[in-house]
Amino acid sequence: MELLLTGATGQLGREVVPRLLERGDHLKLLVRDADKARKQFPDCDVIQGNITSEDLGIKQPMKLDAIYHLAADINLGTQFNDRVWATNFQGTVNVVRFCQQNSVPHLFYAGTAYTEKGRNIYEKSKKAAEQFVDSSNIERKTIFKIGILVPSLKDAVNASTGALYQFVNGISMVLNRAQAARRRLDGKIRLPVAQPKFRVKGIPDASLNLVHVDVVADFIVKTTSPGKFWLTHPNPTKLNDLAEWVGDVLHVPVEFQPEFEMSDTEALFHKGAKPFLPYLQGDNFVSHLKGCPDISAQFVKESVAHSIIEFKDTSGGKWVK
Repeated sequence: MELLLTGATGQLGREVVPRLLERGDHLKLLVRDADKARKQFPDCDVIQGNITSEDLGIKQPMKLDAIYHLAADINLGTQFNDRVWATNFQGTVNVVRFCQQNSVPHLFYAGTAYTEKGRNIYEKSKKAAEQFVDSSNIERKTIFKIGILVPSLKDAVNASTGALYQFVNGISMVLNRAQAARRRLDGKIRLPVAQPKFRVKGIPDASLNLVHVDVVADFIVKTTSPGKFWLTHPNPTKLNDLAEWVGDVLHVPVEFQPEFEMSDTEALFHKGAKPFLPYLQGDNFVSHLKGCPDISAQFVKESVAHSIIEFKDTSGGKWVK
């Protein structure tokens, strides 16, 4: 089939593209950085453009069998509201209109499971985009409602900078900052006893719907029928398990508690982690994924450890503005 993809160089796109090529499809990739995409995917046609442009930056008509719209801005911070809305909602509107103008019969849309609570501009923009796709007159529409993506089992060493890893890196950074301050003051003033654990506001037995990106990509490529599919983990990770595994990596016990009086270090972390905190109250979703491997302790520990190393190398210790 002749396909156009958005978001090919993103976490999900990097898994979907090779699977579509293996299926025998011919791919055109709409990207902002054409040189990077050509190096990454030499077997694909690369088109420089942008989903935030009304015509996607494509001036000539196209004969396509389908479009896979995988591009999204997943930033949860309020300082990026305009950009997130422009990418997630207006970008999707532009893709739908491109389908209509070019008589593309099938649109595959990568949405999110997190659309019902409207807790931030990301959720609101993705809900509005999904509704726009659903109400369009495109002949065939396939909507994927996806959980929180983490790397594949075999790719833990390339942990992404997604929300989970930013969250853990924030804990690591504020703990390191607190330890450095204690070392500087040691012997100069009387210090209180160091806190033996790190607490985070959340429901301990709540679930966080982490799902391996390769499992999601497999389902997307194998699905050719229209409809709405929940690509969420059928047995999601409990926060108390996640806390134990992260604590083992950081060498500090981590606990989720609904309410507590914060230390200065915990308060600093919560200031930076504010956009992610609502997800620590738990969500329950249906799932169309079968035989989905559990998120294991080994995977979390390995991916978190590599993410922390990468964060220290590239962030300059930045957490709270």
